[in-house]
Amino acid sequence: VGRLKPGVSLAQANAAMNVQFTHALAQAAGSQMTEEQRKGNFGQHLELHPGARGASTLRESFSQPLQFLMALVGLVLLIACANVANLLLARGAARQKEFGMRVAIGAGRGRLIRQLLTESLLLAAFGAAAGVILSYWADKLLLQMVSGGSSSAALPLDLHPDLTVLAFTLGVTVLTALLFGLVPSLLLTRVNLAPVLKSTAQGSSNGSSARRWSAGKILVIAQVAVSLVLLVTAGMFVRSLAKLSEVNLGYNRENLLLFGVDAAPTRLKGPAALRLFQELQEKIAAIPGVRAVAVSANGLFLDSESGDPVSVEGYTPKSGERMNVRMDHVGPHYFSTVGIPILIGREIKEQDNSGAHVAVINQSFAHRFFGNSNPIGKRVKNTYPGNPTDLEIVGVVADVKYNSLREEGLQRLYASFFNPMWEETSVAFEVRTFSDASAISEPLRQVVEATNAAIPPIEIKTMSRLVDDSLQTDKFIKQLSEAFGVLAIALAAIGLYGVMAYTVARRTREIGIRLALGAAPGKVARQVLRETLVLALLGVPVGMPIALLGTYLVRSMLFGLSLADPLTLFGPVLLLLCVAVAAGLLPAHRASRVDPFVALRNE
Repeated sequence: VGRLKPGVSLAQANAAMNVQFTHALAQAAGSQMTEEQRKGNFGQHLELHPGARGASTLRESFSQPLQFLMALVGLVLLIACANVANLLLARGAARQKEFGMRVAIGAGRGRLIRQLLTESLLLAAFGAAAGVILSYWADKLLLQMVSGGSSSAALPLDLHPDLTVLAFTLGVTVLTALLFGLVPSLLLTRVNLAPVLKSTAQGSSNGSSARRWSAGKILVIAQVAVSLVLLVTAGMFVRSLAKLSEVNLGYNRENLLLFGVDAAPTRLKGPAALRLFQELQEKIAAIPGVRAVAVSANGLFLDSESGDPVSVEGYTPKSGERMNVRMDHVGPHYFSTVGIPILIGREIKEQDNSGAHVAVINQSFAHRFFGNSNPIGKRVKNTYPGNPTDLEIVGVVADVKYNSLREEGLQRLYASFFNPMWEETSVAFEVRTFSDASAISEPLRQVVEATNAAIPPIEIKTMSRLVDDSLQTDKFIKQLSEAFGVLAIALAAIGLYGVMAYTVARRTREIGIRLALGAAPGKVARQVLRETLVLALLGVPVGMPIALLGTYLVRSMLFGLSLADPLTLFGPVLLLLCVAVAAGLLPAHRASRVDPFVALRNE
């Protein structure tokens, strides 16, 4: 943490810091580094950030998902605007005679447009006010969703609306009023005086009404297209989460507990810290209900990783190839405790706690550096200047998911925790139980506290909970995109229903004449349903390319899906068509029940 000198910009300070950083690296490395190591280390750089924004990692974790969800919010807003615009068109059609009279006695078109936009602004303002009131409640719900549904463990963020949020809301309110008010006001104020003033029935058709309803139907087609984008997106995230949930960890997550212990508060270091961890392991193994216990430096799904560059016996690096691999220190019987399959050789045992260094490698490591040859007995060297260690490979284990269900093909090397390559001052315990893991939580806490009172209270988590926690961002996006998808399809259904209901109402005289001349009511109903389906189908070719573009843009947030996943693409289309049929049923039924005598007498 530092404070800039007066007149020095962040970019200038960043450049100066990196000069010093590079110089410090060169001094620390001396002549011990190879050319490849030098390239790797000197490729690093520092990046300064404004201190006013804090040093939280939440921004990195949630920026992309929240920006994506903000885009979905915008699409829902567009659908809502199209709905309100259609309502205003319908309302304006009933006021055509009023507009015609006002124009006839001298009202200018600009004045009518200003009046309609003012009405739109009032509607948007009431909606925005209701939204701000709801946001005082919704912020808590949002934090609970991000935190996995736990109100007690919710992220410590204050999301109550402030002046920035209110100013943004005001801007969106004005934009929204323009979006759903401008097109109707332009169309409705284009008055053809002669037919409007001669008309006696509000439901009569003329040229301008045909143009209005072509605009209204275009808005509905746009609604269907945007709804399809939202539904495809929601479907992609639902399917992605389902694929992630089906991923095989490579070991059994059931009845496996993890917790960490830090020796720093005890002021024990080196061999003394290792003896503390060994003592804890022996005491935990004696607790009734514990089947096996092992230790590791990084643990599983604890967001901790280590790694160094290596040289491998018999392998010649390609030009520019980086030789860095992931590394972890693990205790005796770690793999059998966690349940990681041993493919060749053996695992790390008590005999490896001292003497020559040994290593167990994973399948990806063996495939990259040894191909189809047997790696047992070959040597690997940690070539980082501070941790030079020569290790003999004694086993190969299967690849497993270490910190993420998405990770693929990471080369990993395991060395003995009690004969480490570098000093370890903290440890992760993996405890396999016979049955209910929660039953031994309290005995575990008591053992740790009794062993050394300086150790802070431990936080015990099940392996299943850790894996579920790693999916919180995916679940958060899935839940909100589902909610937006449902809202979008509801708005689209309302739009389709509104347009068809108003169309039927305006065509009452025409339908009455057709029925009087012998048209079957069922045929009239089918015609209305066909028009509804046509509107929905016209939205599909408009929305599908946009949906494909959207999935391409968010492909990094998806897992196990192709961009043209058939189920995710055609499922929403089928759903929209079903919704279109449902939205058109009532107007179709009303059309088929028109009484010709009543319709003609009213005209």
